[in-house]
Amino acid sequence: MKYIIALALSSLLSITGAQAQADENVSEAVAAAKADGELVKGKSSFKEIWVNPSVDFAKYNKIFLGESTFEFRDVGPAKKYRTSSYNHSSKNEYGILSEDQEKFKTVVGEAFVKELSKSKKYDVVTEAGPNTLLLEGSVLDIVSHVPPETVGRSDIYLSSVATVTLVIEILDSQTGQVIAYVEERRKIEPPGGGTIDRFSMPSNSVTVWSDVRRWASRSASRLRSAMEKAQKAK
Repeated sequence: MKYIIALALSSLLSITGAQAQADENVSEAVAAAKADGELVKGKSSFKEIWVNPSVDFAKYNKIFLGESTFEFRDVGPAKKYRTSSYNHSSKNEYGILSEDQEKFKTVVGEAFVKELSKSKKYDVVTEAGPNTLLLEGSVLDIVSHVPPETVGRSDIYLSSVATVTLVIEILDSQTGQVIAYVEERRKIEPPGGGTIDRFSMPSNSVTVWSDVRRWASRSASRLRSAMEKAQKAK
């Protein structure tokens, strides 16, 4: 993930269906580690975390950002503009233009790199090596809740701009040993928790990208804090 992304530590899933969905996103390495009993569930501000209790985080002081994956849900063709007769999606799901998909990847990636680079416990490096954690991240099933622009002036108010699943795998960069796995599905919301009321501001291209950047920065900040806490705990 030449740019991204994250880890964090999370509360337990309590619904069988949610666990089944989570299992679909794990890599072969994580699946094998779970099957062998190497990973146990943990707690954090993130929705789900699996950690290897035998690993000493204190021996790691560097982070290498590996490959990243972005997957957008296919909800039909993307449109830049809509007319007054445009049929809104009953599920509030809209296609994302290819240029906006690329911008999403860039905005999220840059936010994660910036936040992780603020760590006073870990240095971000450009290659694997001793005492180095490999972070491989994905943002999956990305669903936009932003309808196409209208022809002419028209305000739009959004309770959320998108829903995404964030997946992070943390491994030893030399041995490939799985150290932790994090997953969380979350809405990307405007300031105020997505509440639409008389104080809400209309959304536009600038505010939408600001909301995406804010979500990515906060996710990366939570990841950085969780990793620093794990290092200090041992």
